[in-house]
Amino acid sequence: MLRRPQLDLRPFHQADTEFFTRMASDERVTRYVGDGQSWSHEFINGRIRTALEQDPIKTVGASRWFLATEENAPVGIVVSTRKVDGIEIGYWVSPDRWGRGIAGVMVDKALATVSEIYGTRKLIARVDPANAASAKVLTRRGFQLEATCEGLDYYTLA
Repeated sequence: MLRRPQLDLRPFHQADTEFFTRMASDERVTRYVGDGQSWSHEFINGRIRTALEQDPIKTVGASRWFLATEENAPVGIVVSTRKVDGIEIGYWVSPDRWGRGIAGVMVDKALATVSEIYGTRKLIARVDPANAASAKVLTRRGFQLEATCEGLDYYTLA
């Protein structure tokens, strides 16, 4: 049995952009995100600007990003965004760390952190139906499949 990864989750900083850019440029990571293609530098830079803006937390669209680290090395990103119907979470794990349970630990840590920041436990996640590993991470933590919309499975945790 694999040892549960020991991770820290901290707010995303400007200095983390190189790690995020590497992941957003990797088709293995973006395969289940958007159109499934790696992102352009222009799009990446726009997302990073949005992540660093820190809009007021009660504003629809406000987001908070987090860097997951293991022994001070970046292993993943967690994104949370206020939507009308709840707080949407998303997570990316560096491909060189896949298969070790990193995503599950990231989501566990995000559940507490995100709920505290936004003041609610109503969390949502959208998952490509072909991404069985991500669906498994969510359902093991109490998320339930509510619907499929625009080609994505919609999970909620109330």
